[in-house]
Amino acid sequence: MCKKAKHLLLSLLAGTLITTLASCNKENDDQIQSYPLTISFAPSDELASAEISNVKVIVSGAAGNDTIAMTSLQPTTITKVQGQYKITVTGKVTNEAAAYVNGTGAVDLYAPQKISINLAKRLESPLVFKTLYTTAGAQYYMLDGYFEIVNNSDEVQYLDQLVLSAPAGNAKQANAWQASGITDLYESGQGSVLAFPGSGKDYPIQPGEFVVIANEAMNHTLAYGEDISKREEYAKSPNLINADWEIYLNTGDADNPDVPNLEVIFSNNKYMKAFGLGVMGRSYILAKLPEGITPKAFAAIETNIQTVPGSSSSMTYLMIPSKYVLDAVDLYNPNTDAADHYPTFLAKDDATGVHCSGSYQGKCVRRKVSKIVNGRVYYQDTNNSNADFKNNQDNTPRFVPTSVDE
Repeated sequence: MCKKAKHLLLSLLAGTLITTLASCNKENDDQIQSYPLTISFAPSDELASAEISNVKVIVSGAAGNDTIAMTSLQPTTITKVQGQYKITVTGKVTNEAAAYVNGTGAVDLYAPQKISINLAKRLESPLVFKTLYTTAGAQYYMLDGYFEIVNNSDEVQYLDQLVLSAPAGNAKQANAWQASGITDLYESGQGSVLAFPGSGKDYPIQPGEFVVIANEAMNHTLAYGEDISKREEYAKSPNLINADWEIYLNTGDADNPDVPNLEVIFSNNKYMKAFGLGVMGRSYILAKLPEGITPKAFAAIETNIQTVPGSSSSMTYLMIPSKYVLDAVDLYNPNTDAADHYPTFLAKDDATGVHCSGSYQGKCVRRKVSKIVNGRVYYQDTNNSNADFKNNQDNTPRFVPTSVDE
């Protein structure tokens, strides 16, 4: 073959190759396409009238994840490369402290698609009581009580403006409000209602971290004073000198200047020398109010203050709606049968109470451990105190379990 003919043949082959590659690329371009995906939402009946906020839609697949932040449940359209995708939706029920929204779905996107995600309500409190010590160590000494609150979630939470209230609880029959058909409001009981200070994000609490709140931040093992004969009895009380927070009621109780105080937002009995007194049983609430209203402002609203229905007593009570409750614990008299008690709270807040520890024995009620992951302790929270807590536990503050059996 002559050199000219050989050159012509090579040129023809090269042209054919280029044409073939171009054709393949065009074919591939035709096969890999993007399509619009419209996502709408179908809330369950219990969410139908709820205000939903902080909505996040995560669309995940081989081509990567997209996170769409939304302020409400409005349909949204995005364009994605063809493929298979999983859709996860989360959100917050705006005016319910422990209510969240979630839903999932899947879609094959090889043409324009529309998908509706079913949404369900989920109750989960990021902040719960870890320890309640209310039954005292020494006979008739009631100033050594303390509470521990733990961040049981995987995200930073804030103590700012959380409310502590102590309904009477420990009941054998419906209280006056329940008997009148009011089951979603919890009266404050006799004594004080407290709140953490702060404007919103002044007091962060990290995942797994907890704080100690003392009725009096002092070493109660030394409260016997000069009466040496009482030294052994008071030894059952805890040392709370290093508490994170203190409850100062200004009713003759001591104030540790080195420990910040919770704020008193309501009080109806100045003779109650400590918060939530109840060595034979009582109930306790941790609540979070909606954004935009401070605890003091809430306590100043006339309709949030009530007298006992059907009673001529002028004593008033601050009422906390169930929807604001993060955690509720009903402590029963240890000498009674739990089946004989009438619940203080709705089942979603606390299905069944737990017997408190023996009076004046220096023992506490402590939440059970559900799991430990890389040294991080998670606590059981089923909204059922009888299942979630153990009583007659060692009252040493800042106790950190090392196994699920502790």
